[in-house]
Parts: sequence; structure tokens; C-alpha cells
Amino acid sequence: MDAVGVIILLIAGFLFGTISSIAGIGGGVFFVSSMVLLFFIPIEIAVDTSAFIILISSGAGFFTYFKAERLLFKQVILFSCFSILGSFISTILFLFIHLDSTILKMLFATTLLIAGLNMVYKTVKSKNNYHTEEEREKDFTLREHNYKHNLKKSIPLFFLAGFAANLLGIGGGVINTPSLHMILHYPIHNATAISIGIIFFTAIYNTIVKSIAGQINYFIGILIGIGAISGSVFGAHISSKMPKNYLRFFVAVILMGLAIRMYF
Repeated sequence: MDAVGVIILLIAGFLFGTISSIAGIGGGVFFVSSMVLLFFIPIEIAVDTSAFIILISSGAGFFTYFKAERLLFKQVILFSCFSILGSFISTILFLFIHLDSTILKMLFATTLLIAGLNMVYKTVKSKNNYHTEEEREKDFTLREHNYKHNLKKSIPLFFLAGFAANLLGIGGGVINTPSLHMILHYPIHNATAISIGIIFFTAIYNTIVKSIAGQINYFIGILIGIGAISGSVFGAHISSKMPKNYLRFFVAVILMGLAIRMYF
């Protein structure tokens, strides 16, 4: 790979790491798409490499959010257990079932499209309540938040997020963040931070599995990961000041555009 390719990977990692950290998603929807569409890497390798990149980028975001007291370690570990269980079941299941690359590509594109539409929906829904939401979310420390009331409803979704993370090379944040915000009623700024924590611990498992039985391209993974670390830390620092509605709409447009491109 020439110098131009290296620079593109570093810049892409920074941009995707920033967006992913702010939006509370792992970034796999961007990492896999860029590897497939820009560098023509087979999707199976792109999926496995994405798990490695997500580990790097989400780790930086997790420690930044933890230091800022926007999440609680015990809660993140609890939710991560259900997500890791989903990844484990996916690992076992697809030892015996082989997915054709075309099917995998269509599943990934559909995931992108659903994620984009979900973000548009959240943007429209929260538009009229923006100022009320911002006032309610000024305190990010979660000193008295009660998450146990609806925990049973969220467990299947954390499981599904982990399953999808292992299968598609995504972080699972497209499922985690809405679950934390809409079901467990975490303020959106805390929901994105906690989602990054879940993604980090799930990515530890997925990277170990992919390194043993998968096809990780470490060279590309490290380059994107270096950029993603900087972007993840940068995004974590500025996320509390950024209007979420603008970000949601921007990310949604990108996701749906990538989905359409992968379909055709």
C-alpha cells in the first residue's frame, strides 16, 4: 500500500472514530463499509478486521468516558455480559453454518439502512423536546439512576447487539444506545457513553475469537485504529457540547448512503 492509502486510512479512522464515539456506536458500520467499498477487501476479512479496530477505538472512548464519570463500571459489566453471551452464541452457531459473502453483504447493508432510519426517527421524535432534554441531561454522573425496573426488557436487545457484533463486525451500538435511552431511560449523553463501554468489553471477546479462527488484516486494522483512537478521544470530549439532533441526522444520511451503495 502506498503513502496515499496509508493517509486515507488514518483520516478515515479519525473521522469514523469521532462520529462513533459521539453517537455511541462502535464504528463497524463505517469500518467495514470503507474497507469493502474503498479498498475492495472481501467482506469476511473486513468484518473480522473491524472487530480488531473496534477494540482499539472503543477502548479509548471507554476510558475517556469513565474518567468523566458518564458511566458506572458495574452497570457496564452487567450489560456487557449479555452482549458477550450473544457474541458467544453467534460464534458457536456459525461454526456449523457458512454464510455466502453476498448474503453477508446484504445483511450488513440492511443493518446500515435500519440504523439510519432509526436515527432519523429519533431525530424527528426528539426535535420538539430538545430544550427539555438538554436541561434534564446536564448532570452526567448517574448518582441515583434506577436501571433495574426495565432490565428484563433490555436483556434480549443486548444479546442481539452482541450477536450482530460478532456476525457483522459492528460494535452493536445501533442497538445498545436506543435500548439504554428508550428502555432503561438513561439520558442520551450517558446512553452513548455506556454503549461505548459495552462495545469495548464485547470487542475484547470478538477480537480474541477472530484472531484465532478469523482473518484479521492487522496492517489495515492498526492504521485505521490509530486514527480511530484520536477520533474516539476527541469525540468523547466534545460530545457533551454537540447538539444530538444535528449529529443523528448527519450520521443517518451517511449510513443510508452506504447501505444503498452496498446493495448495488
